[in-house]
Amino acid sequence: GYTIRNVARCWTFETAVALDSDIANELPYNDYFEYFGPDFKLHISPSNMANQNTNDYLEKIKQRLFENLRMLPHAPGVQMHPIPDDAPALEESDNEDEYMEPDKRIGIR
Repeated sequence: GYTIRNVARCWTFETAVALDSDIANELPYNDYFEYFGPDFKLHISPSNMANQNTNDYLEKIKQRLFENLRMLPHAPGVQMHPIPDDAPALEESDNEDEYMEPDKRIGIR
């Protein structure tokens, strides 16, 4: 289920994966330690709890979700196109300092 404790665990684990870091199951004390209760470990113990969601219930949830999504205003998008062979290329520079200036425009000619 969706609980704040599971969300905290998920984000902690996903951040460790993104940083290519191993993280211990026993978490050190931190400002958000209480979110990892009651056992204060990263991974939760698996349980054999029965799934009580019926197919009918899941179908009703799915239909309600689709209706809500249908009523949202769509965001305009841009269709993807292959880059033409004759497209102008950015000038390559041997001076790496130019890339260190984020406010400087880079010309395409």
